[in-house]
Amino acid sequence: MEKISKKLYGGAFVLAIGALISKVLGAVYRVPLTNVLGSEGLGLYQMIFPIYCVLLEFSGVGVPSALSKMIASDESENKAQNAKNLLINAVKLFLLIGSVGTLLMAGLSYFIAKAQGNYKAFIGYIFLSPSIIAVSVISCFRGYFQGKANMKPTAISQVIEQALKLVFGLFLAYIFLPNIPLSAGGAALGVTLSEIISLLFLYLAYKRQGKKEKINFAYDKSTFKKDAKRLAKITLPITLCGIALPLSQFIDSFIIVNALNVYRSDGTALYGMFSGAVNTIISLPVALCYGLAAVAIPLVSSAKIGKENKSASKTLALTFFSSLIFAFGLYLFSPLAVRILFPSFSAAQKETTVSLIRLCSANVIFLSMIQTQNAVLIGLNKLYSPLISLSFGVTAKIIIEILLIPNPAYNVYGAAVAQIACYFISVLINFIMIVNPKVKNAVKKTGYREYVG
Repeated sequence: MEKISKKLYGGAFVLAIGALISKVLGAVYRVPLTNVLGSEGLGLYQMIFPIYCVLLEFSGVGVPSALSKMIASDESENKAQNAKNLLINAVKLFLLIGSVGTLLMAGLSYFIAKAQGNYKAFIGYIFLSPSIIAVSVISCFRGYFQGKANMKPTAISQVIEQALKLVFGLFLAYIFLPNIPLSAGGAALGVTLSEIISLLFLYLAYKRQGKKEKINFAYDKSTFKKDAKRLAKITLPITLCGIALPLSQFIDSFIIVNALNVYRSDGTALYGMFSGAVNTIISLPVALCYGLAAVAIPLVSSAKIGKENKSASKTLALTFFSSLIFAFGLYLFSPLAVRILFPSFSAAQKETTVSLIRLCSANVIFLSMIQTQNAVLIGLNKLYSPLISLSFGVTAKIIIEILLIPNPAYNVYGAAVAQIACYFISVLINFIMIVNPKVKNAVKKTGYREYVG
């Protein structure tokens, strides 16, 4: 177990480095992209991602966690031969589901954009929709590698995504100027191209492992049904939990833009600053803690009875202290970050962005803790607990937004306050569920770990 732990924490370091490079590239990408699109174009670009993320959750973003848990559990029980079959059947299943997601996003693009308050965003929806298929299959490969405690393919593929998004996104956004909606759509198309190439890399990485076998798409009814059932049992609660946050962000795009447009002419621009600039900067240090969340699932899942809580406590403690340092640094250096990353913003926009970042800096701690807590809960087979906690948080967030944003005295700052409340509530409820003595006693009495299968 100690050897596995060292390997996994080493994997966490690899993922953290990959996440750092990816987020730095993402932040660097935002600078010229903001200069090319302007705040209005950035707002259009950001409007398409909440519904995109909802469809991604339905089409397989929860798969890495599910496959990681299943493969780690199987290998701890000497069932390593199941890993390949799990991957193959997962790819078949989520390739189909991802195709449905792509068709839905493209087909409903105009109606969704119009309901959000700016129909011009529909071009971005169409250009981004094919990436849902690619990400669905990418998720399967990442879960396979992570379950085997091999974090390098995930880390490298993330860097590939960001690097190519920067290259393709900026190029396509630039060549479609001066048409701002089409330029924002070009940036979205860059995301699609980057995901397709990332998928190709992961497939080649799989082929390089041991036997250089292709994925066999022949339908085996017995194994497919068995693996699909196992995947569904774990993926369903993870997917529902994953949907909660992007769904709330999708609702945000309605509430924030429409509420601000009542008394301001720059509602879309303010939404772009908050969701595009502020949340992008907040996500950078959170991504550095992602490695700890990724290793928590196989670490806790493969632990012997009685040692899960020790593994969980160690991972949560590392997450808390790391995120605390990052949050403090972000608060101090936010003016410098905004000056460097968003030089095209006016003085008033920079001031607003800095104020929002400082207000939301606590979210670095909350979001980092949430992603690790959710991973620990999954490893402990408390699969629906993250969904419960996030549902309470999202409900509170929506209520606070409805109350505060229509008030000009709060305007976009109301969205920041609502977001902080959402994450704080989720962290608190997750903590209670992790240390729930009733669940601990139940596990001790049974004397065994409940693996899904």
